[in-house]
Formats: sequence, structure tokens, C-alpha cells
Amino acid sequence: MKKTSKLLSIIVGTVFTVSGIGKSLAADDFSQILAQYGFGSLSFLASLIIIFEVVLGLFLFLCFKLKQTGLIALCFVTGLSAVYLCGYMFANVTDCGCFGYFSFLNLPPVFTFIRNLILICLLLYIVRNSDNSYRTMDKKEIAVVVCILCAVSFVTGYTCTEHNNNDDTQYITNGEYASKDVENSIFGELLTLSKDSTYFVFVFSYSCPHCYNSVENLKKYEQAGIADRVIGLSFAADTSAVNKFYGIFNPNFQIKNYHYRQLFRLTNRFPVSYYISNNKVKMEIRGILPCWYILLQKLQNTENIKSIKNL
Repeated sequence: MKKTSKLLSIIVGTVFTVSGIGKSLAADDFSQILAQYGFGSLSFLASLIIIFEVVLGLFLFLCFKLKQTGLIALCFVTGLSAVYLCGYMFANVTDCGCFGYFSFLNLPPVFTFIRNLILICLLLYIVRNSDNSYRTMDKKEIAVVVCILCAVSFVTGYTCTEHNNNDDTQYITNGEYASKDVENSIFGELLTLSKDSTYFVFVFSYSCPHCYNSVENLKKYEQAGIADRVIGLSFAADTSAVNKFYGIFNPNFQIKNYHYRQLFRLTNRFPVSYYISNNKVKMEIRGILPCWYILLQKLQNTENIKSIKNL
């Protein structure tokens, strides 16, 4: 049984560690998800939750004081599951934010509950079949744990503050796709574009808070003459998340859904937008979209695009 407990502990520890690292790479997004649960004033706890989860994951992976660590992890998963259940039932929250930056690992609510139930069962087995003295860490393992925690703490602090600047939107005119004809790039596989038209392509997630903050501005772009056509690209999500998005925003632009592996060939960060003219990506916009007037000025000042209406 001890061998089984050790194997299960490694599996659960891997899940915890990947989940914590994923959250650390998008800590600001995770803090905003906490705010959706009605805990806006407690969103500062996001960093502590992330670091605590990584600590538990590493301890489980190394089978350190397995009975005690397993019991703490059991309480942790149970508590988070209860909070998610309340958010799902009373606050219409569908995104648990479990894997943060690795958003393609996030599951629809039903499967999230099933996964957490499986984790709880595994942790119960570990706690019941481990003794108090099973496995300690040597100096090399301690050094590795400290290094990982330092890296996670640094990344968490960086990503938790990078979106808090006054202007967190980046306007890039010499990005990866700037020198390529779009028809010969991933855009040509995802979209059918005309060379004599302009397009504004918005790549987003149905549960991303920053994407939500962009949509109302995006809905005015076509009318304001930013582009001939506005197109949204996303990866297929659970039905409840899609319905929630449409119910909130009633988008007036076309949205195309793809498998996340196909979309991630274009980008793995959200939101990111592309202004396409003359078969070229003239500007890549990372972050929350500005109002149409600000974007119009940016386009005119950086590219001197004459085809845009002078409103």
C-alpha cells in the first residue's frame, strides 16, 4: 500500500504543481477570477494561494511527511471545490481558473467537479495508508524546492502587477506576422480574407476577464471605420461559458471557434488582436482594447493609414 500511496502522491503532486505554476504565469487573471466569486477585496490572496498550492504539490511529489501533507491537501481541494460550487450556483462562475496560463487544461464545470472528486478520493487513500514518518527530504531536494518556490514567487509577483499599469496595452507594428502575407500564414488557414479589405481580428477566451473588458470597445470598431470587418477567434468552450458570453455582450461581430491546438498556433495569450490591411498584419495589439478613437489615433500615427475614415 505504501508503494501505491507514493505513486498516487506523485500523480496528485504533479497536478498541484502544474496548476500552481499555471496560475503564477497569469496571477492577475486569477485574482480577477477570485473577484468574480464576490471576493474582490480578498483578491490579494491570489498570490498566497498560488504559492501554497505549489508548496503542496512539491511536498506531495517528493512524498514529504505524506500523511500530514495529504491531509492538508485534502482540506485545500475540498475547500476550493466548495467555493467553486458556490460561485457556480450563485454567481454564475464557470471558469475555475485552475490551471491559469494553461487555459486549455481547464475543464467545463461538470468535469471540474469530477476531477476534484477524483483528487479527493486519491488524497483520502494517501492519508489512510501513509504513516507519520514516511519520507523526508535531503539537502538537494530542499535546494530544488527553494529554487522552484523563488522562481514561482517572482513570476507570480510579476504577472500580478504587469496588468496594473496605467497603460497595459501593447501596440506592436513589427511582430511575428508583420512581414508575411496573411494568406500564407496561420491566418490563411483560419480565415478567408480579401486583399482589398481591412480586418480586425480579436483572439479571445470566453472566460478571460481582460477579454470581457475589451468587447464593448470592439463592438464599435466596425461602425467607427477601424476596419471593414471585425472577426472574433476563440477555442471551443463549454456551452455554459459561451451562452454566458453571448448573454452578457450580444456581440455584433462574427465569432469563429477552433480547437485550442489550432488556435494556439496563432497565440497562447488572450486577448490579442491583429489589424490586417493589404494582406499584411499592420498592428498587433496585446491586452485590453482601447476605445475606437484611441485606436484610430494609434493606427494613423504609427502607420499613417489613409484608408481609415477620418471621424
